[in-house]
Amino acid sequence: MTRRNAFRLLGAGAAAGAVGAGTLAPAAAAAERGLRHLGPNTVIASGGPLIGMSAPARLWDRRVQQVGPGISARRIFADLASGPDSQLRLVEQAHADGMLPVISYKVGGDVAGAAAGSFNAVAEEAAARLASYEKPTAVSFWHEPYGDLSGAEYVAASTQLLPILRRGKLRVGPILNGWLLDGKVSEFAAYCPDELFGLWDWFGIDTYESGTQESPGSRKPADRIPALAAYLGSRGYGDLPIGVGEYNGHSAASIADVGDALFSTPNVWFGCVWNSAGGGGWALRGDRLDAFRATLADPRRARIAQA
Repeated sequence: MTRRNAFRLLGAGAAAGAVGAGTLAPAAAAAERGLRHLGPNTVIASGGPLIGMSAPARLWDRRVQQVGPGISARRIFADLASGPDSQLRLVEQAHADGMLPVISYKVGGDVAGAAAGSFNAVAEEAAARLASYEKPTAVSFWHEPYGDLSGAEYVAASTQLLPILRRGKLRVGPILNGWLLDGKVSEFAAYCPDELFGLWDWFGIDTYESGTQESPGSRKPADRIPALAAYLGSRGYGDLPIGVGEYNGHSAASIADVGDALFSTPNVWFGCVWNSAGGGGWALRGDRLDAFRATLADPRRARIAQA
């Protein structure tokens, strides 16, 4: 059900191997920085939902021209295995364009190394550079983890990296497989135990329409946004800001319905349409493009990403 294939990974250790002798362990680093849960008004400094887009970097400018004005968030895929500067140019471009960068970090497939602390040092460097811009930035680790790694692996690696990445105006949260909310809630819950809720500033999903344009699935991507809000409420985290890393729709109605769900669901921070021809030919065109343009023109849309 996830559109990205990743490495099948082995078990995770718990030692903080790569941290230098004078470096604080993640939990201690978090305590030293005085980190605490932030209210939705602090995280959603824009005042309402930011409507964004996910598109290949080589096509970004063309896609922005096609959809027209109003994009205020940009999905960016980076990898700590490539070093602390991974995709920083795209982050800088997003900030320069007045957009919220929504960064998804992976670790070159080495989740066991991440759980053992092998990427802590590079995460420290990356976080310092991102924080130096002093602009709101959403940061996530290993989007859509289901099918790539177990809940235990995800928790072990997240526990190492998230306290490091949570500083300044950087806000950390998950981007889980939204389709699990359709009827696999126990599997969904394996990736969001209470111990991780204590580290997250927001909570996100990717939500796609299954099937094809000729024969779409019965479950709709828009339905999962209020379903996520209800799930968070049932766990006692109903005021946690919500993000949608990517959404799609086979029809104009599906695209429009996601926009309505983003605007009508409380505490939504951002929602990025998937505007790419990869995976299923879902690049926006025709009436689907018109539907997304209508979402961008909606007066409920937040217009300023930076605070």
